[in-house]
Amino acid sequence: MSALGVETATATFVVATALGLTAVLATSALALSVVRYVGAAYLIWLGIGVLRTRGASTTVVAPAVSAPTSDWTSWRQGYVVGIANPKVALFFLAFFPQFLDPARGSMTGQILVLGAVFVTIGLIFDASYGALAGTIWSRLARRRGTRSARGKVAIGLTYIGLGGFTAVTGSRAL
Repeated sequence: MSALGVETATATFVVATALGLTAVLATSALALSVVRYVGAAYLIWLGIGVLRTRGASTTVVAPAVSAPTSDWTSWRQGYVVGIANPKVALFFLAFFPQFLDPARGSMTGQILVLGAVFVTIGLIFDASYGALAGTIWSRLARRRGTRSARGKVAIGLTYIGLGGFTAVTGSRAL
């Protein structure tokens, strides 16, 4: 469900690209920065939530949600992470034009078809990565001591680190 959330966010960017809205985002350094900082803050919030959970569980859940995470929560978390990544919009602006041909019909239609292909491929890969990670985690969890407080701290700090990295990196050209 998380992969579906991320790809729903990607589909949102595809539609925004087709409508010309991502071009507006790309020309506004302030808007791009706001989206980047919101995404960074969300990752840090998730990391703090993992660190604050009681026990040695390494289940990644939003701080206000108790385990197990519902499908809706997983989808929502994936969507927020995906939509808070302005680099997807910039990717579409940089990548799609080379495959568009005004002689072949509606540019909007071409963008939507390319976007649908991109989202489908992304969903297949994201869901595959998730299934593989779940399988590996299940096998590791059967081993004694795998689900330890150290694992929880590592996951929490990873989210916080990714959030911090996201906050301090960005296009210098903007």
